[in-house]
Amino acid sequence: MPQGRGGTLMSRRQQSASPAASAPPDAGITLMTATVLPIWTRQLRAIQDTVQGGAVDLLSCFAGIMGLQDLLDSEIKAMPADAAHTLALQQLSQELALQCERALVGLQFGDRATQMLDILHDDTQRFSQELPNMAHADAAEAQAWLDALEARYTTDEQRDSHHGESTGPPHNNVEFF
Repeated sequence: MPQGRGGTLMSRRQQSASPAASAPPDAGITLMTATVLPIWTRQLRAIQDTVQGGAVDLLSCFAGIMGLQDLLDSEIKAMPADAAHTLALQQLSQELALQCERALVGLQFGDRATQMLDILHDDTQRFSQELPNMAHADAAEAQAWLDALEARYTTDEQRDSHHGESTGPPHNNVEFF
């Protein structure tokens, strides 16, 4: 059936009314990225704030426990040294100190996780902002992004994960960074 002038015009109107026909080919990707990545960025920030808040609360509790331990040590020193219960309390105080030290080391892993989340949050936010300009990115630009991401890492776990290597359980030592 031949289309007259009106048919062609109608076809063009329908095409121009269709968002898919008038939008650039990467508009959907840009829209979805602009819509979803900010949500993930806020979620990362919420996780980071939760972990950091919990760590601060735990550190405060440990400070109180360590203060009580110091008080216990003072009381033990005032007791007769040869009393059997004095020795038992000294051993208990030493065990308490050891457990507090181990718990504080464990809290350092929470601090590490918070720092890792902060880096991921910032990188996600930066990626979201720059993505609309990446429509014609090439392999060299992708590699530059990967190199920049890796340069910001502060832990071996991040570097291993970046390269697809298993990170395994955390080490029993504390790395200050």
